[in-house]
Amino acid sequence: MNTAEERAKMPKGTHSVLDRRTLEKDNANLLRVIKAGHLVLDVGCGSGSITRGIVERVGPGGYVVGIDVSDQLIGHAQHNFQGIKNLHFEVADINNYSYKNKFDVITSARVLQWVANPREILVKMKALLKPGGCISILDYNHEKIEFTPDIPTIVKKFYSAFLSWRKDAGMDNAIGDHLNAIFEEIGMRSITVEDKSEISQSGSNTFIEEIGIWKKVAETRGKQLVADGYLTEVDRLSTIDEYQSWIDKDARSMKLYLTAVTGYR
Repeated sequence: MNTAEERAKMPKGTHSVLDRRTLEKDNANLLRVIKAGHLVLDVGCGSGSITRGIVERVGPGGYVVGIDVSDQLIGHAQHNFQGIKNLHFEVADINNYSYKNKFDVITSARVLQWVANPREILVKMKALLKPGGCISILDYNHEKIEFTPDIPTIVKKFYSAFLSWRKDAGMDNAIGDHLNAIFEEIGMRSITVEDKSEISQSGSNTFIEEIGIWKKVAETRGKQLVADGYLTEVDRLSTIDEYQSWIDKDARSMKLYLTAVTGYR
């Protein structure tokens, strides 16, 4: 069986989705946490679009490090944001990462959903913090997704297979709702929990782009599900067609349950 690390590898072209993200829109929980002069670590920074926003918050007196296990995404980030003196990107795994100084803030957005050892990673993050420093994590509960109206049966089958494929590799499909308990277990203090659920409504300028995420998942990760025996190719292609038809004719809203949990050392 594939490990979580193998299944989490981003399919080619993923950066096109990540590049559209911004700190203000997609990781707003950090806005009250990051201050001028802070040293910040962004774990699983992807192509660096949110990390770039963090740099603007810390100002010239601060410094931001973005790490990711994907050399492709880090290469993309290094190319896009070269020349920013207080921003550094590197290929690294948080499980064995070290740095010359302790961080004021460590953040990770939509990343722990892809690992089999979230508690151990949070313990590692805590060890990299200054006393009084904070960890702020943003992640989903994929088991609570809502579509209005209901999606076609074949798309439900695909989504169920997707969750099983993740779970069988050790990933926590409901990690967003388990973060608070983990923070308490590892001794974090002054913990806050915020509902940052993403709601896409018909009529908005970004609705088609946002709701189309599951078509992209079927087109990309769907191939992994087929290769690993969780889905047939016929069902994958039917999912793409019927989901697109649902978008075109029926779709009114989608809610992705997203939680931000922040705690202090």
